[in-house]
Amino acid sequence: MNSYQEDRIDRLPDALLLLIFNKVLDAKTLIRILSVSKRFASLVPQIDALFLPLPRLVRHPKPSQGLPEKLFKSFVKNLIKKPIRFLHHIVSPRQASNFKSSHFSYHFPNEALKNFKEIKSLHLELPCLGYEMGIEDGASLLKWKAEFGRELKSCIILGATSFQREKLPSSTNGKESEDEQEEPLGQPFVADEELKSRIMWTISCLASASVRHYLLKPIIAKCPTLQRITVTDARKQGNLRMEEEQLLELRNSMESSGTLLESLPERTPIPDLCLKLWHEPVMELAASGCVIKGLTLVLIKPVGSDMAKEISDGDLLVSGLDGEDEDEAIFAEAVRKMVKRKTTFVMEMSSF
Repeated sequence: MNSYQEDRIDRLPDALLLLIFNKVLDAKTLIRILSVSKRFASLVPQIDALFLPLPRLVRHPKPSQGLPEKLFKSFVKNLIKKPIRFLHHIVSPRQASNFKSSHFSYHFPNEALKNFKEIKSLHLELPCLGYEMGIEDGASLLKWKAEFGRELKSCIILGATSFQREKLPSSTNGKESEDEQEEPLGQPFVADEELKSRIMWTISCLASASVRHYLLKPIIAKCPTLQRITVTDARKQGNLRMEEEQLLELRNSMESSGTLLESLPERTPIPDLCLKLWHEPVMELAASGCVIKGLTLVLIKPVGSDMAKEISDGDLLVSGLDGEDEDEAIFAEAVRKMVKRKTTFVMEMSSF
């Protein structure tokens, strides 16, 4: 029976096998397939789509030391090493940080990607590290999506302090009534503390996006066939995307500047930004059956961006945020309802 099945597989043409392998996507499974046969080992590197979850980097603790040895090392560190390092820091110029995978709390993808030479679409998933800002800062819901080229193109952030599914009475026609669509009188009030927390959400999301963009630079340099790349996380909080035109822009900027990857900063600098913020203290979503409190929607674009003339704010906002199928419908309903409001808070943020 085994030989019969093997013969059936052997009869399949390479084009069909390659089509099947492209549907697998998962890098771990594909690497296992590599070892099945020489034929599979020659076909798998030709796939053009890959999903690669990056496992968390577990640092093994050093073996315990005896008390006398600990005391001696502590003496050397405090009385000798620290003063020398301090003097060296004052005298020597500040050096650029090297690009090392040890800077990250997850395994770097270089080792896995070397098996795939022709990928066009790459999806990286970062592990849940447990210290993402925003969640500890009073946000029960925090989602963001950023687009980059050489630098940040746009970023959308949706956050809330409370996110609950409740049974709500639906409208008679299954749609919002005209009264619900009308702009309420006055502008929704945002207390100073609330505004500070929203700014912290924004900064944390932008910082996370800039670090992910930095992660992509050496990958893009070593994978010239890439046409689309996405970086998400296991919590599905953030999504960074780059399409073919944006990848080309980044490659050209890296080549024209002649910057070595080893001398790159540890994140991509964020330019001067223009922020539009919508806020709703309580929002009931009849179609989704949800009640969201402290709902905040932020649209971020660089100051003076040409993209502002090409893509409207509405088109950017309704393009959707990642989540499970049910959650995506909830996010879309909330965004559509927020965009109908004409009152927004507009502010600018300096580069960092």
